Amino acid sequence: MKDRILERLRIAYPDFVSGADLAQSLGISRVAVWKHMDALKQAGYDIAAQKGKGYRLNDAEQVLIPSLLKKRFHHTQWGTPLYYAERTESTNLWARRLLATEPIPEGAVVLAGMQTGGRGRLGRTWSSPQGGLYFSIILRPTLDLQRASLLSLVLAVACAQSLERFINYPCKIKWPNDVMIDGLKAGGILLEASGEMDRLDHVVAGVGINVNLFRQDFPEDILGLATSLAMATGRNHDLNTLLAHLLEDLARDYYQFLDKGFEYYLELYKEYCVHLFQPIIVNTGKGRIEGIHKDVDVNGSLLIEVNGESIPISTGDVQLIHYQEE
Repeated sequence: MKDRILERLRIAYPDFVSGADLAQSLGISRVAVWKHMDALKQAGYDIAAQKGKGYRLNDAEQVLIPSLLKKRFHHTQWGTPLYYAERTESTNLWARRLLATEPIPEGAVVLAGMQTGGRGRLGRTWSSPQGGLYFSIILRPTLDLQRASLLSLVLAVACAQSLERFINYPCKIKWPNDVMIDGLKAGGILLEASGEMDRLDHVVAGVGINVNLFRQDFPEDILGLATSLAMATGRNHDLNTLLAHLLEDLARDYYQFLDKGFEYYLELYKEYCVHLFQPIIVNTGKGRIEGIHKDVDVNGSLLIEVNGESIPISTGDVQLIHYQEE
């Protein structure tokens, strides 16, 4: 019933819905409507009540509604089943726990309104307050571990392209899979694989996107490094519509990658790479390499020119030295 009420309020937004209309459409009493509204408020939903008008869900773009999402997932092969929690430690962690206890099909999505222990690449913390999109997709590709690593680059391309179309604003990629806007990080992908070297059992693809967040929502240590879709465009974006849009695009490119390989995406990846032909520093874990990023090869490695020599780098963290807008 909670989801049905939220869905009705979301559809009516920014208008109010009367208690009588809600009671009639839901087949419950007005007293029951009032009790459900009180429970939703206690759960943290910002619901305004005004005499003579009824109820309104404030900041409706921020609210993920599973029943509404399921209706919008009919265009994509992903999203069934959908696991949702208003708050969880990490969607990747939750997904891995589910996989350990029950058979989960490819395309299942684990979604949270916020994460208390979100993680990025290299063990970094991923700030995950309400207003972002935080979800993990369970995949079962017939790939070896080396080819599976290329999947993170393909999903980064798919994510950047999808967001660019959705917000009508340029999005780029920082190698290997950070989504960048105006030289700042707006999202990222974390892949966790399980299985043998020559054949995977499953991959958990975690995606985090800063959507309706602003400067005050970011921790001090990442101010000046992070941005959001709302900061870039000056307006909020509906999380339910965006998630359905993203899943459709991610699924399409995932299956194209399985069919055609990374070579099909290589030139597109380079087109979206924010630092191609620019000076960068790469922390490889064994030291720092500074040079000009010259290319990306068929294995997804960076080719860095240092003192006239081309050095391939397969793992590391890229730092932009002088970001230049196009």
